[in-house]
Amino acid sequence: MAFKLWIVSIAALAGGAISLMLESIFYGYVDADGVLQESLFLPIGFLLLVLGAVLFAVGLGARLFRPA
Repeated sequence: MAFKLWIVSIAALAGGAISLMLESIFYGYVDADGVLQESLFLPIGFLLLVLGAVLFAVGLGARLFRPA
């Protein structure tokens, strides 16, 4: 079970990193009218990073504290 959690956590971390990279490349600028242009890549990226970190910690805890 811990191995599956690690795979999902790595996928979530990678998805979050890609989402934040796309946000920084395509959005996040101030246009000519002074309006900040943002997208949903920013919150989705942070949510995926947090989810990946939590799943990684749970997988690590399951691996370290499994019964003998």
